[in-house]
Amino acid sequence: MSAWPVVLGVLAGHTAAVAGALLASWPYVSAGRPLLLPPLADAVFLTAMTTAGMVVGRLVRWRLAAPALAVCAYVVLGFPTYQSAAVRFLSPAAAPALPALPVWWQPFAMAAWTGGLAAAAVVVHTARRRRYAALLPLAVAVAAAVPVVRTGAGMWHPDPLQKAQVCDDSSPRVCVNTLDRGLLPEVSRALSGVTGRLAGVANVPVRFEDLHRAPHHDEAQLPQLYLGQSVVRGELADPQRFAWEAAAGLVSRECDVTRADRTDAAVRDWLVSNSLSRRRREAEAARARQWGDQAAVARAEADARALTRLAAMPDARRRAWLGRYFATAGSCDGNGGPAL
Repeated sequence: MSAWPVVLGVLAGHTAAVAGALLASWPYVSAGRPLLLPPLADAVFLTAMTTAGMVVGRLVRWRLAAPALAVCAYVVLGFPTYQSAAVRFLSPAAAPALPALPVWWQPFAMAAWTGGLAAAAVVVHTARRRRYAALLPLAVAVAAAVPVVRTGAGMWHPDPLQKAQVCDDSSPRVCVNTLDRGLLPEVSRALSGVTGRLAGVANVPVRFEDLHRAPHHDEAQLPQLYLGQSVVRGELADPQRFAWEAAAGLVSRECDVTRADRTDAAVRDWLVSNSLSRRRREAEAARARQWGDQAAVARAEADARALTRLAAMPDARRRAWLGRYFATAGSCDGNGGPAL
C-alpha cells in the first residue's frame, strides 16, 4: 500500500506527458492514427519499476538507494539496445527505427513481462509464508518473454502508408510518402521553380519522390523530410534549401568528373535560381578573393560565365540543350554531354 501514492504520482506524470505530446503534435500529423496500447504498456512498466523500487527500498536501508537504483536501472535498460541478439527486445527501451507499427500483441507481451517480474518481487517480499505464490506472476512473465525473444524485430512492421506515394499534377510530378501527404502542398510550392523550368525538357525524371530505396531511371529523389529538422510544425523549415538540395540531387554523379562539374553547377543553380543559390555563389567567390586563391577566383568567374550563358539562351534552344544534358546526367563519362 505504501507504493500506491508514488505509483499514482508517476502515472499522473506519464499521462500528462502522453496527452501533452499528442495535443502538441496533433495539428501537424499528416496521416495515421494515435497508438494507444504502447503508452498503456509503458504505464505498466512504470508501475512495475516503481513497485520494484519500493521493494528495494524496504530491503536496503540506505539514503542513496534510490539514485543508485535509478543509475543501475538506466544501465540495465540501455545496455541491451547495443546488442544484436533478439534478447535485447526484452528491454522496453529497445525498438526498431521509426516509422514502424508493433504487432497487436507486442504491448500486451511487454506489459505481462515487466508487470510479472515486479509482481513476483512484491509477492516474495510481502507474502513471507506463501512465497510460492510468486511462481504465478513469474510464469506469466516468462510466458510473455518467450514470444518476444523468438519474434525479435518481427514484432514491428512498416506502416502500410509508408509504401505508397501521393503526387501533385505538376510536370515533373512531385510525390511524397503517404505518411507525409499533408506536406505535399508545401513541397510542391518549394519545388515549383524547379519543376516549372523542367517543363517540356526531354530526358528528365517524370517525378520527384520521397524514396526509401534507390530511384529508378525515371525518378528523382527528394531530400529527406526529417521531422523536427527539415520539417518543423508541419512546414518546411527552409524551402529554398530544400529546392537547392533537390536540384543538386538531380545533377549529382557517383563519380568525380571534373569536366562536368561546371556544367552541373550551372544547371543546378539555373534550376533553383533563388537567393540561397545566389548567396552561395557570392560567398564562394568572396572567400576565394579574401584568401588570395587566384585559381579559385578564376573557377568562380568561369562558373558565373557558364551560368550566364545558360540563362541567356532562348527558351527553345535551352530546352533542347537541357534535353541533351539530362540524356547523360549522372554519367561517369567525362566526354559525354554538352558543355557550356
